[in-house]
This record gives sequence, C-alpha cells and structure tokens, in this order.
Amino acid sequence: MAQLLQRNRNNWLGLSKKAWFFWILLWVIGVSLFSWWYFSDMPLISPLTTTSTFRFLRGEETHSEGKIVYGFLPYWNLGKVIVQPELTHLSYFSLAIRSDGTILTRNEDGVDMGYHRLDSDDLASISATLEDQAQKIELTFTQFNADDTYAFINSTQAWDNFFTAMDSVLLAYPFSGINIDIEYGGVVDQRLRDNFSLFIKTLKAKLNEKYSHINLSVSVYASAAEGSSIWDIGPIGQSADYVVVMAYDFHRRSSVKAGPVAPIFGGKDLWDNDISNYLQTFLAVMPKEKILLGVPFYGYEWQTTSRDPRAHTFPDTGATASYSRVQTLLEPENKSKLKVQEQWNEDALSPYLSYVENGEIFVLYYENSRSLSYKLDLVNQLDLAGVAIWALGYEGDSRELWETIGRKL
Repeated sequence: MAQLLQRNRNNWLGLSKKAWFFWILLWVIGVSLFSWWYFSDMPLISPLTTTSTFRFLRGEETHSEGKIVYGFLPYWNLGKVIVQPELTHLSYFSLAIRSDGTILTRNEDGVDMGYHRLDSDDLASISATLEDQAQKIELTFTQFNADDTYAFINSTQAWDNFFTAMDSVLLAYPFSGINIDIEYGGVVDQRLRDNFSLFIKTLKAKLNEKYSHINLSVSVYASAAEGSSIWDIGPIGQSADYVVVMAYDFHRRSSVKAGPVAPIFGGKDLWDNDISNYLQTFLAVMPKEKILLGVPFYGYEWQTTSRDPRAHTFPDTGATASYSRVQTLLEPENKSKLKVQEQWNEDALSPYLSYVENGEIFVLYYENSRSLSYKLDLVNQLDLAGVAIWALGYEGDSRELWETIGRKL
C-alpha cells in the first residue's frame, strides 16, 4: 500500500511539474507577442545611447550643430567622385614629400600621378563646384617611406625646403587648408617624436605668419594616442587645428582572419582593439573639438575557409571592396547567382556578407547606412568636431551613406 501511495504521489508531482512548465511557457509566449506588437512600430534605438562604454566623459554628452564632413579625394578617384551637398571640406590626395622636403614629381614609373593630376581638368572642375557651393578644398601632403621620414623629420633644412615648396603650391592653387599624412613604420625614438611635434608646431606658425585662411590638420592612426608611435598627440593636438583619427583598417587585405574594418566595440578580446577604446585615449590628451573621426566608405573581402564571420583567409586573396562593389554584389541577379548571404556582426556593429564564386567562399566586411549611423552617433555623443571620409568616390553614385550623414550631422 505504501508503495502504491508513493507511486501515485510521484505521478501527481510529475503532472504538476508539467502543468507548471506549460503555464510558464504560455506566459513567456504571451509576453513576447505583446512586446513584439507594442514595439514593432517604434524606431530603432542606437545601442550607443545606453552603453556605459563612454562614461569616461566628464559632464553631459552633447550634440552641437555645424559638424565638419571632411572627405579625402585620392587622385585615382577624380573621375568618379560626385561632390555631395553634405560635404564641408574636400582634400586632394596627395602630393608626396621627399626626404629633403621637396615635392615628388617623378617616380620609378615616370611622372608621379598625384603631382600630375593636380593640374587636371577634373580637379579644376571639382574646385569650381566646391567654390560655387561654398565648400572648402584642401591639400594632403604624404610621406610613407620610413627612411625618407626619418631623414625629413630630423632635418630643419628639409623643413625649410618643404615650407618653400608648400608656399609655391598655396600661391598657385585656391586651397584653404593642408593635411599632413606622414606614416612611419620604422623604429620610433624620443628624438623622432619630439621633432615631429616641433615640425607641426613650426608649420602651424609659418601658416599663421603668411596666411589667414589656411587650416592645418594631421592624420594619425587610431592607436596613436597610446604613445608608441611617431605622433605625440598632446603637443600635436595643441598645434594643429584638427587631428584626423584614421579609425579604420583594423583588418586589412593581409589579415589572416576575416573581420570588421572599423569595429566600434569588441576590444582586445576579439581583435587588436576598437574605436571606442582608442577614442578614450585621444580625449584624455587633446580637445574633443579638434578630433575628426575617420570613417570608411570601403571594406575588404577575402577568400576564406568558410562563411564564418571570423573565418581564416587564404594568403594574397584580400582586396579592397568599395561601397559600389558591395551594391553590385547585392543586385538581385548577382545575389542569387553568387548565393550572397547578408549578415550583421553585433560585436563590431558592422555588416558583412559571404558569397560563393567558382566554388570558392568569400567573406566581405563593409560599411552601410546602419553601421555609419552608429559611428555618427558616437561623434555626436562625444561632441567631436566631425568626420573624415576615406575615400570620396568609393560610394559610386549612391546617396545612401550621404543621406545618413545629412540626418545625423
């Protein structure tokens, strides 16, 4: 009898647990359906508005009007660019600086194209359009060879040669500002850092002395404020009018794994670092109103071992993917033919897609209106000076990214 009572008790408990589970399940489904109905018509809220990532700011987050929309126009895109009304500054890219401070006019292949196309009809037409629309045109000077940079930065005579060459250009063309993009890949010592800061300070003094309308900006890596590069951000931020934080190329053509070009989050757990962490280091040493956040109008694609968002890449398969390239892949015919799958990386706040061509798998990370919108939210929350786009012409004739900029800034 006792065994029978125990068996009936166990059966009752089993039925009771099932009943409770059934009612809890119904309650969860009901709440989910109600939430879906209630919130389905509400606009999406940026995940940046409630994150604690930016609580290092002192005071309230603000949003000021009149943000700068600075766009770099490389000479190879001169025939592709459409000057958009949202643009405030366009910088022609570029004239190269030689080790002795003179401007590079010829290279191993003949005439240097950056120098040659400075006199092109395309640039003259663009300059006229900018003038008609009250937009500004600037000029970028570059130096990417480590030996040239080391010699140039450590020679005041080379500085004087550069100042003379710069004067010749500024007197001949209607530029309203210059951008210095010197990227050094060699061993950094304190003398080089100090001399680079002194060069920027001296350059700004020369500009102020001779011109009343020429602004100076300096382009730096997103990691520059960490202190291990040629750029000493504190002094540079004091001298320059703006610092362009090139917050892209977190993954490159040569990356061994696919990944986002410009991740807002993810940090060192997922990749080397992210935009939000790097911006914190800049805001600790320079004024926020001098920071232009670099945003990409491009991505990268690789042949990969799978469709996984962090799939391993095959060597030498990486390639730049312009925004217009992505739009071509997403055309209905190509999307079906190449079995394109659109996806979203929530850690980076970045879109990516995968496709199959000739039996090979490819993964492509890029920027779209949603990911760009989050970066512009970041600019507004931190009250930065604006954005700097690399590069004009990569968006093709699409207005999608520009409309996002127009709404946000």
